[in-house]
Amino acid sequence: MMIKKMAVIGVMAAMLLAAGCGDKSSSEDASGSGSSGVETENKSASEKVAELAGEIELPSMAEVNSENLNTFLGIDAESVTEFAAQICASGAMPDEFGVFVAVDGDAAAEIKSTLEARVEKQRETYKDYTPDEMYKFDDCFVTQNGNNVYYAICADNALAADILA
Repeated sequence: MMIKKMAVIGVMAAMLLAAGCGDKSSSEDASGSGSSGVETENKSASEKVAELAGEIELPSMAEVNSENLNTFLGIDAESVTEFAAQICASGAMPDEFGVFVAVDGDAAAEIKSTLEARVEKQRETYKDYTPDEMYKFDDCFVTQNGNNVYYAICADNALAADILA
């Protein structure tokens, strides 16, 4: 049983790494000064989530897909045109994050509301269960920008906000 779980986690990790790989063009702008904010905005939800997973120390994470989006996060898959999200695979830590592109502004507002309620529920759940993890809620966030919604509960929420925005 444990071997099967480890194999599933290994496959998920390989999929995440593959999603983050590919042809990466130079991030220098015309002045040669480096990355621009526009480039970050043009990344897909999957690319942003893969980047976050590569930049921040996380427990073993599980990918949320369209079949389990409603089960895990309470979001209807038909309300999004694109999304990528991960949650702690074991459920022992509060770490989770995601990017959602909603079908319209109303759907985005509903997703934001659903995620805000989830974050509060997670905060209540983990305060007694794993008190050493509570610092991750100090600056966690749920943000809506037009039809885009992104959120994170992790060890470096400031970096997560920079990556996911």
